Amino acid sequence: AQAAMYREDIRDLTAFTVTKADTYHTVGVIFFVLNFQLIMAGRLGVHGPSPPGWLLGLYWTNICSALMFLVTFTWMAMHAAARATAGAAYMLTRHVRLSIPTP
Repeated sequence: AQAAMYREDIRDLTAFTVTKADTYHTVGVIFFVLNFQLIMAGRLGVHGPSPPGWLLGLYWTNICSALMFLVTFTWMAMHAAARATAGAAYMLTRHVRLSIPTP
C-alpha cells in the first residue's frame, strides 16, 4: 500500500509540473503572436513619416530581444514538461516498484 502511495505522489507531482509548464508554454505562444503583430501590423513609418533612425534602432532591438527571450522561454517550458515526464517514468520503473513477493 505504501509503494502505491509513493507512485501516486510521483504521478501527482509530475502532473502538477507538466500542467504548469504547459501554462507557461501557452503564455509564451500568446506573446509570440503579440510580438509578430507588432512586427507586421505595428510597423513604424508605413502610414506616415518615418521616425528617426535611432528610434527605429531601439524598436527593432527590443523586438529582436523579445523574440530571443520568447524562443528560450518556450523551449524551456517544453523541455520542463518532457523532463518531468521522463523523470517520473524513471522513478516509477526503477525506484518505486510495487512490492511483489518472490517465492
